[in-house]
Amino acid sequence: MNRSVISGAGAMLLAASLPGCASAELAGPSTQEVIVSAYVEAYNTRDLAAMEALMHPQIQWIAVENGKSVVAADGREELAAQMKSYLASPTATNSTLDNAAVSGRFVAVKETAHWKGANGRDASQSSIAVYELDGGLVRRVWYYPAE
Repeated sequence: MNRSVISGAGAMLLAASLPGCASAELAGPSTQEVIVSAYVEAYNTRDLAAMEALMHPQIQWIAVENGKSVVAADGREELAAQMKSYLASPTATNSTLDNAAVSGRFVAVKETAHWKGANGRDASQSSIAVYELDGGLVRRVWYYPAE
């Protein structure tokens, strides 16, 4: 069994038994995490309409490389046009999210892209991505270099 699960459960029981402490509950994902997850799930299922529904009209897709930020798509129409072409490609990837950290309207995640390589083997690479939300919609996404 995972030690962090045991430690976490022990800490909750200890906190619940201390005077003045409310009963401990496991918190589910934040609203921000749910929105980002829904956006990535729409990408994974190639549902461009669902992605567009989660895009702010002035969404920006920003690539961060070599200390510079480059706006790769500016606005819902431009990003949707790029995604339509990409999602139709046989080389489109699927993504998974890990280790979400939420700070107000920002959600930072480790995003791992998965695909089949030319040799037929599974391949993947991970990046740090930061999603900015505005009114329940994805306003900006910063992608850092893949490792």
